[in-house]
Amino acid sequence: METNKFYGSHCISCGEIFADGDDIVVCPECGTPYHRECYLKEGSCINTLLHKSGHSWAPITEEESEAASASESGKVRCMRCGEENDPETLMCVKCGLPLHQNEPPERPFNDDYKTYQGRSVPQGSGDGQHGYSSAQGDAAPYGTVILDKNSEIDGITIEDYACYISSNPKYFIMNFFRFFKLKTKVSFNFCAVIFPEVYMLYRKMYRWGILMLLLTFAFSVPSYLYLGTQDFMGHTFIKSAAFIDNSTFNIIYRATDYGFWGLRLFCGFSANYLYYKDVRRNILRIKQENPDDIQARQIMSLTGGVSWPAVIVGFTAMFGLFTALMMIMNNVLA
Repeated sequence: METNKFYGSHCISCGEIFADGDDIVVCPECGTPYHRECYLKEGSCINTLLHKSGHSWAPITEEESEAASASESGKVRCMRCGEENDPETLMCVKCGLPLHQNEPPERPFNDDYKTYQGRSVPQGSGDGQHGYSSAQGDAAPYGTVILDKNSEIDGITIEDYACYISSNPKYFIMNFFRFFKLKTKVSFNFCAVIFPEVYMLYRKMYRWGILMLLLTFAFSVPSYLYLGTQDFMGHTFIKSAAFIDNSTFNIIYRATDYGFWGLRLFCGFSANYLYYKDVRRNILRIKQENPDDIQARQIMSLTGGVSWPAVIVGFTAMFGLFTALMMIMNNVLA
């Protein structure tokens, strides 16, 4: 295979220009060239823009590069017909030629991100060496930090975290960064307040999800007993329940109600931290069992992410516990 046609072009994985003697491989589908090491690291071709459009990679000459550069008006000229297009346009509006045919699509954490006190901020000045720079005029605890996919949080790269989390990685990674840098354990999660047991099952925190389900049910028993004595569409689950009017029951009812909401507030402020510790522990275990990075990330993507079946099981379990409680009380009070 002749590889000299790639010299001068960029590897879209590492951004380096191909040089004489480089070991170059190409995607069999779109023809995008990579350093062999870069392709093995990625695991597959990342030039999905070409795959979606059906076009193939082609080296861009210096003249074509100048023709496709931004004009004074801020628009991009088509290298084929000269039509000026908006910078966001993927295909020329006149002839349909891809305007950025060899550029990979944006990927989470593929570019530099700066965070300041747990939030994204515009890129500014920095030393560019250690990923840290001073936030001028601010007394920040850790300054302005530059993050990319190779940055580490507590010994694990952002790319590994994103691979495991899968769904909404930026939100969680910013929280993980705060936990690690500020040594805090507090971060509010609204979903974990409403349904903590279901949310944790959804995030595959099965041990915490089962524990919260059992605690939620335990704190809800007095409420369930009270509701069971009320008429519901002409049906009463508990036929005889004189104990409802007992003062002791009322005290227990109020105490468990406070416990119920206290548990939810605890989960709301600690669920993200518990998820951080769970994710980190699982990633370290997977990497220890699978030294190969590509294989390890494949297992991370399968092990992590979210689980809707677990959510369905959680709701079913809660309904089953409620039904069993009603049957037991009817038999006891019969």
